[in-house]
Amino acid sequence: MQSVFKRYLISFFTLPSFIFSAQSLAGGFQLWEQNAAGIGDYHSGAAAEADTAATAFYNPAGVIRLKHQQISFGAAVIPLNISYTGSAGSKTVLNAPGNTFNIVPNFQYAIPFAQRWAFAFGVTTPFGLSTDYPDVKYVNTLATETKLKTINLNPSMAYALNKYLSLALGFDVMYGSADYDSDVFSPLTSDLSGWNCGYNAGLLLQFSSRTRLGLSYRSAITIVAKGSSDSTVFGAAPIYSTASASFPLPATSIASLYHDVNSKLTLMGSVFYTQWSTFRQLIINNLSTPSGVGTVALNENYRDTWNVGLGGKYKIDRYVSLEAGVGHDQTPTRIGYRDIRLPDNNRYAASFGINVMPKPGLELNAGVTHFFVPNTAINNANANTPQTTTAAPTIGIGTVTGNINVYGMQVSWDI
Repeated sequence: MQSVFKRYLISFFTLPSFIFSAQSLAGGFQLWEQNAAGIGDYHSGAAAEADTAATAFYNPAGVIRLKHQQISFGAAVIPLNISYTGSAGSKTVLNAPGNTFNIVPNFQYAIPFAQRWAFAFGVTTPFGLSTDYPDVKYVNTLATETKLKTINLNPSMAYALNKYLSLALGFDVMYGSADYDSDVFSPLTSDLSGWNCGYNAGLLLQFSSRTRLGLSYRSAITIVAKGSSDSTVFGAAPIYSTASASFPLPATSIASLYHDVNSKLTLMGSVFYTQWSTFRQLIINNLSTPSGVGTVALNENYRDTWNVGLGGKYKIDRYVSLEAGVGHDQTPTRIGYRDIRLPDNNRYAASFGINVMPKPGLELNAGVTHFFVPNTAINNANANTPQTTTAAPTIGIGTVTGNINVYGMQVSWDI
């Protein structure tokens, strides 16, 4: 039964995202797809490219390069196809699908003013999670549906100290809600939500007209959430409670380098660092279960991760550019703690995209990324803790297989 509760936790810890939920594509339940234009080069210039308002998420100092007021909006489409084969306690599960179809939208607005200043406001989805396994024996003892929705509202201000150096500071207001359904021996549902705040900062250093470096940092945020929890034992009255949980969302840092080789070719590289090791354990208090109201505490034991991207752009003419990128992304999950709700693994990525400017001030981008993910070993034998006052989680040991592609489109428009 606690496997049900863990899903609650996992959906909980991903609390900050936009109108849709999404299977995580960066390590853990992190989503770097906050600018669909960057999907085509694997975000290799994330903190340094600074050519549209969408740069505000990756490095708010980059908006100082914009000459006009601009909006940028788009979405990443992520069809997830995975299946689990292995054990669920003492039972065997064969090819249980956990497929979902996910959309990750984004919106950014930027306005330069007073020569050296620029303001930006963004609505993005830094974290997200969605898997959906059939409510049939025996996979439902491990998980059925896990979904979390998050929203990050991010105003920021940038200032150019001189023609070489720009600095920026932003404020994050994060809201999240998490729903889960499960059916071990009886239906359990929970719906929690919460808010909290953090900050972000950026630096853009222009070495020359052809080369620049971008650095940015986004603070950790601890979400404190609460909401309704209920469980039903067939033939008995439902059990209701108000559950609560606190969990840390990690701090992230980005370093990017951008270089125009010539008038046609641009090369870029980025390194992303996420401090996942703060996510050691997840505890839900006052959770409704068929046996009463109790506490669920699960070891997560995440580790810090690196994500590296290299890419480039080639300008065919004044209207069309092509881009490509490759990358490697680490998972924060460890064997012994990893379950089918977040079947995460180290992965490689290959990307391709196209940029079209049909007229001055209007930019259209489309891109695709394919993730090469090896078969993922599932084993959550070390997840349980002595603090748990309900039934121990169902142990799942097996393998998740599948494939992930990301498709994105972005529109950036001077207004």
